[in-house]
Amino acid sequence: MIGRSQTEPVGNRVTLAHEEELAARGSDQRRVARVVAARAIDVEDCRELLGMLGLGAATGMPEIDPPTRRP
Repeated sequence: MIGRSQTEPVGNRVTLAHEEELAARGSDQRRVARVVAARAIDVEDCRELLGMLGLGAATGMPEIDPPTRRP
């Protein structure tokens, strides 16, 4: 019996694999964000940690610019 993946055009298999990877990555990022949020001291700490890890956008939190430091 020939598997479905062997009968599909290569482009479809690549597209499906890419979509599955994106879905898995989003799921992993949300899981990591929950762990970070559970361990954060407060909201600002959570926001800063998520930003450092590049997970702010994955959680739906708005990206904010850090305050400018004065010399």
